[in-house]
This record gives sequence, C-alpha cells and structure tokens, in this order.
Amino acid sequence: MSGSITSDQIKAFAFRLGFDLVGVTSTDPIAHSDHLHNYLRNNYQGEMNYLARNIDKRIHPAQLVPSACSVICTALNYYQTNPNNYSRLTSGKIARYAWGTDYHLVVKKKLKQLADFISTQLGGSDCTDHRNHLPLLRCFVDTVPLAEKELAARAGLGWIGKNNLLINQQFGSWLVLGEIVTDLPLDHDQPAADQCGDCSRCLDACPTQALVEPRTLDARLCVSYLTIEAKSSLPNNKEKFQNPQVAQWIFGCDLCQNTCPFNQNTPPTKEPEFQPRHYSLKPEQLLKMSHPEFEKHFANSPLLHADWNHLRQLAKQLVSSLTE
Repeated sequence: MSGSITSDQIKAFAFRLGFDLVGVTSTDPIAHSDHLHNYLRNNYQGEMNYLARNIDKRIHPAQLVPSACSVICTALNYYQTNPNNYSRLTSGKIARYAWGTDYHLVVKKKLKQLADFISTQLGGSDCTDHRNHLPLLRCFVDTVPLAEKELAARAGLGWIGKNNLLINQQFGSWLVLGEIVTDLPLDHDQPAADQCGDCSRCLDACPTQALVEPRTLDARLCVSYLTIEAKSSLPNNKEKFQNPQVAQWIFGCDLCQNTCPFNQNTPPTKEPEFQPRHYSLKPEQLLKMSHPEFEKHFANSPLLHADWNHLRQLAKQLVSSLTE
C-alpha cells in the first residue's frame, strides 16, 4: 500500500457522504450467541429459515470475510414527520422506513463510495482494485449472515433496546444500518451504554405481545413480520389480530417505535431519497393493479420485497374490515 488512512479520516468522509453515525469495531465473535441459539430453539424466527443457516458466520464475523479484522458500522436516520392526513388514514399503513427509496439501494451506494475513498487513499483507483495488495473492503446491507445490530452497538452507534432495535440517543431507533468488513487494522470504538432503564413502553405498546420479553421478539406474533416476511395467512382466528390498530398495517409496523422516549425528538432525515412517496396504500387501488403495474408504481421501493400474493391477501382483509 502506498498510502495510509485512519479511523477518523474514514468517519469524516462517511459524514460527508451523509451517514449520520459511524463507528468501528473488531471482527471478534458476538457476545450474545446464547441468545441467538435460544431464539432459534424457540422457533421465534417463524418462516425466516435463513436465520438458522450459517450460524457460525453470524456469530464469528471473521468467518464471513476471512482475514478481516475490522468492521466499519454506519447508520442513516430515515425519520420523516407524518403527512398531515396520516392520522386520518382509512387505508393501509406502511412502516416509516418504506415511505421513500429502498434503503438497501441508498446505503449500499454510500458504502461503495466510502470504500472507494478508502481504497483511493491507500493508492488504488477504487475498492475493486487489488493489484497493489490493497485492503479487502466488503460492503453489506442486511443481505448476509452478519449480526449488524450487535456490531453497531459494539462500535458505539447505540445500544440494542428492549424493542430489539438499535437505539441511539439522538436518532432513536429510526435507523438503517450498513457495514464495511475489512482487513484494515483500524482503531476500534467503545460500546455505548444501555439507557433503556426500567422503561417498558415498547413492550406495553405491542398489541400482539410479540415482544415476549425485553430484547426478545417472537416474529410469529410480530405485525411487521406477518405483513412482510410471512407467506402464510394472518391468524385471523385470534382476537388480537382483528384489532383495528393492527389491521391497518399492510407493510411493516411502527407501533413499538412510536412509543419509545428516544424516538420523540428525532430530527427529520437529511437524506433526499427517504422523503415520503408512499406512506399509505389504498387496498382497493392495490387490488385493481396487475403485478407489472405494482412493480412500476413502487419501483425502488421496499414494498417490492413483499410477496405479491400475500400483499393482496392483506389488502382483501383490510377492505373487508373497513366495510364491516
């Protein structure tokens, strides 16, 4: 390598790219592997079978990227204020993270720019140029077996709250994460202190009791899981899923986040791609769409991650509940 770079230089450029939080941690094994094993033993993952695969890599980040010794953890604030008519919706609600452009696309683009900067500083042209033994720089956004929340907490970006999400004192839990795993021996940050204390608002706010205990989510009861990940029908035979507070959610759910004290003063996102385009979805509109029309209307939206048939089933159930 013909140049050098420090953690501070990496952070400074990451902030210039628009990241709200940046920290660095090691590729040491995660501390709470027993929690993961218990989670899977209780089948809390539901139909998310991928969580049971590559367990060793999930626990040992260095196995995911051999020779790596550092993880650059980043976070983007996606919070936007409610549109004026949001509280009066008679259509399907969409989780706040999905109101704008798919965060996978936004974060991955910034990570690649950050990786290119690092590579250039070390004498290369971009992050794919390894002719001069440049460092390994692998960019990930929620698509590999990486315990990103624990790594982000270890890098000082926040702590894992009782709602099972990363919480930062300034931005709350309205954050999407991304990582660069590298073999650069960077300075590592200290973890942030847990500040949830005795608060249990998120547990109390979940209408389906999916948060079975602090930091333990039974996905099979989670409205967000049931509207995005699950391919089977909603359990309508259970009274709590017929609750209007639950029924209006057609993609994701923000109920446990809405009540968190650290989420009450989050500044609006500075990322233009996260500005609201889709904060609600009229079920009648969805039912009239063909699949190609849906894909065109919601191009580059997280809604394209939903199963088309399952989404239409949710829309039918919502139409039925609104007309009763």
